[in-house]
Amino acid sequence: GHVEVTPRSRPRRRRGFSESVKLVSVTRPDSSAPPKAVPGVHRRVFSRRRSTTAASLIVPFHGERPRDVAAMAPAPSGPLADIDSKQLQVQRTHRPLPKCPDEQLGFGKVITDHMLKVQWRSGKGWAAPQIVPSGPVGLHPFAHVFHYAIECYEGMKAYVDDEGETRLFRPDMNMKRFNDSAARLCLPAFDGDELLECIKELLRVDKEWIPHKRGYSMYLRPVIFSTTPWLGLTQCSEAMILVLMSPVGPYFKSGFVPIKLAVDAKYIRAWPGGTGDIKYGGNYGSTVISQKEAASGGASQSLYVYDVDEFITEAGTMNVFFLWTNTEGVKELVTPTLEDGTILPGVTRRSVLDLAAEWNECAVTEKLLPFREVAAAFERNEIHEVFGTGTAAVIQPIGFIKYREKTYEVPQSAFEPGSFQLRLTNELYGIQYGKIPHPWSVVV
Repeated sequence: GHVEVTPRSRPRRRRGFSESVKLVSVTRPDSSAPPKAVPGVHRRVFSRRRSTTAASLIVPFHGERPRDVAAMAPAPSGPLADIDSKQLQVQRTHRPLPKCPDEQLGFGKVITDHMLKVQWRSGKGWAAPQIVPSGPVGLHPFAHVFHYAIECYEGMKAYVDDEGETRLFRPDMNMKRFNDSAARLCLPAFDGDELLECIKELLRVDKEWIPHKRGYSMYLRPVIFSTTPWLGLTQCSEAMILVLMSPVGPYFKSGFVPIKLAVDAKYIRAWPGGTGDIKYGGNYGSTVISQKEAASGGASQSLYVYDVDEFITEAGTMNVFFLWTNTEGVKELVTPTLEDGTILPGVTRRSVLDLAAEWNECAVTEKLLPFREVAAAFERNEIHEVFGTGTAAVIQPIGFIKYREKTYEVPQSAFEPGSFQLRLTNELYGIQYGKIPHPWSVVV
């Protein structure tokens, strides 16, 4: 259903290609004249090198920019084009990148040979999706993503089962959340099913990059951002979706080993009415200083709280769960609610809630959770387990929580065979790698 595109072969003064449809000529540096560019075209020419330091070359625009960016786009004459997987074009690389042995894989340091790219323009809609060799992306210096951080992304994983089939875990939830995040930032909507079909083809093209060992997988990073070339803050008139892939090992190199959290009430990650419930890069970039301070105090991650009641939101980049006996003497799995809009509706979070309800071993509760309730449960010795969840970490045990001058310790039984979180981990891994048949696991 897709079209194979063969790159045009012609003599070139330097190795490289332009990702625009129209090739752009560039004046050599030994000329005193300014580079010439096709009016209105803002694209890049870059050298396809194996080095990750390959730089893009921005071709400047000579002429006046319209005051109203919306005026750049023609008035729509009918329905705008949506993403159509049947129009997918595939341009395979002629210079494959070197692969890293599985044992040396970290998280997000290695990129595969190809990436998916889809461009959008106001008045026209989505252009034909393209699978192209991975490389730098050229943007106009005024692009909104640089100045106003108008971007959001997703995190997904693909796995290889014992039969050699590639599998995705609940990808429909990722596509829905991706669209929800885009809507919050006034980025264009798209057909999630069609984008998912394009992503599946990208996985087929780079299938040999997917690790096979348990705990290893292919991490996929779909990202959408405004490329609107104007310094004025306005609605998006141009946008782009990229889907990047990276073979990864365990997110925490220590493996299934408990980590320490430090409660942070100083740097607020999210608040009601903000963007905590979407996968917006600004939610995470602003937490680096918090993580730095947590690390200086001997913790691995921050546990974010807000308001005078210190409501718990997330643990680092993870959703967080507490298995305790509540004040009514009932064993309960509790996690912060989605209702105040401060936490991400995680796919792994939802899966843990669904499995826990299915197992029916304890009450399952989502609620506003002040840290004082957690501290009180520690004081009563009724905290049984604490763990984080996320696409990257799956299930991450938590052994200690530092709050001001006090450190609370989770009982050792939380990390022993038969513990709730260990059984959850095995169940999720079994589903993800196809060992346990389940509708959540989708064969590519």
